[in-house]
Amino acid sequence: MVFSVALGRYYHNFFVNLKAVLPFALFLMLYKPMVYLNIDKAFTKTTEIKTRYFILLTIFYVVIFPLTAFLLMNFILFILPNIDPNLVAGIVILALSPIASSAPAFVGMSNGKVQLTLVGVIYTFFLSLVVMPLGSKLILEHVVKVPIALLLKSLVLYIIIPLIIGQITKYGVIKYKGKQTLENLKTPLEVLVHTGLFIMVIVIFGINGRTIAKEPQIILYGALIMNIYFFLRWGLTYITGKCLKFPLEQNISLTYSSTYNMAISTAIGIATFGPMAAVGTVIGGPFAEMIQMILLVKFFEYIRKKTK
Repeated sequence: MVFSVALGRYYHNFFVNLKAVLPFALFLMLYKPMVYLNIDKAFTKTTEIKTRYFILLTIFYVVIFPLTAFLLMNFILFILPNIDPNLVAGIVILALSPIASSAPAFVGMSNGKVQLTLVGVIYTFFLSLVVMPLGSKLILEHVVKVPIALLLKSLVLYIIIPLIIGQITKYGVIKYKGKQTLENLKTPLEVLVHTGLFIMVIVIFGINGRTIAKEPQIILYGALIMNIYFFLRWGLTYITGKCLKFPLEQNISLTYSSTYNMAISTAIGIATFGPMAAVGTVIGGPFAEMIQMILLVKFFEYIRKKTK
């Protein structure tokens, strides 16, 4: 990121020309999660705790998280009145996105209910198809123009199409090569995810190098604000689950359900609001969410020791 910003100050046009590779990079980021999305397992078996989890998740993603995104936007505009509105749009898109595809892995590290989180990832994935366009329109209406038609087109291009291709890949590999081959593909596909992320960060921060170099405090303030915001989100979900007497394993899953998907929000943000929107999603992703997801593992280790 730092390297790209430094080069972007002097070679802006070079990075602008690289903008054409962004759809490819974003597809690489999204492809693996779409391959391993087990849609058929999401709604087949219902239990009391799963039903309560679904109800809470719906309330959070349809009502509470959009409300917190609105408050977050206004707080950022109050603290940083001269901030680029497209960067703010990226942050709002991030706050409205579905659960992070990496959340089940962290739930596993915390000894939570991995399958419950997987169900949440799939469920909020489909919820986001409604929440992201409607929420963006309502929240950002007075800050930046929200092209709904373009946003919906972006949802199709960067969510629906990768989902279809990913699912075709999964069932094709299982049919002709077997489930073990699909498992063996996880590592090489993970390399593609990181390659796509690497390309995206280089191009995005290179394009915005001049702007960021003039106001580097945007990254610092933005990362600080997003860390506080994410802390409040997971704190709210954890306390809610505890008050409703969720067992710890299920409450871990609920708490990690407060995460957001950087890959999807970056794809939608770039396609709808331009490269500066991706700066907002990255500020909230690696600089905030990933740090706190790791800290949550330590938090739940502490809770387990305390309750023994």
